[in-house]
Amino acid sequence: MGGDGHGFPYKVPEWQTYKVGAHTPELQQVERMLKSLGLKDPWLRNEVWRFDQREAMVMTRRVGIKKLMTMGMLPGFAIACVTAGIHYYNESKNDHGHH
Repeated sequence: MGGDGHGFPYKVPEWQTYKVGAHTPELQQVERMLKSLGLKDPWLRNEVWRFDQREAMVMTRRVGIKKLMTMGMLPGFAIACVTAGIHYYNESKNDHGHH
């Protein structure tokens, strides 16, 4: 199914690789906060893949905001300017009924 006869299309990593450590500072902070309350989250390691800074796909908040601004806001602003220009051009051609 979907492998084109070349084996599995993905490799499932070993579960031992997902441990909260120095490569996941956000999750270490969560562990410290829970520990200060006398709590522990045994399932926290299930979120390691999201915060693992060893992976190239991890995006910090600052990088995420920068990416949003460059990939979303700038083209959107350009399209809005073009749309406004077309609107004002069309309005300038209309008769406004001046005396």
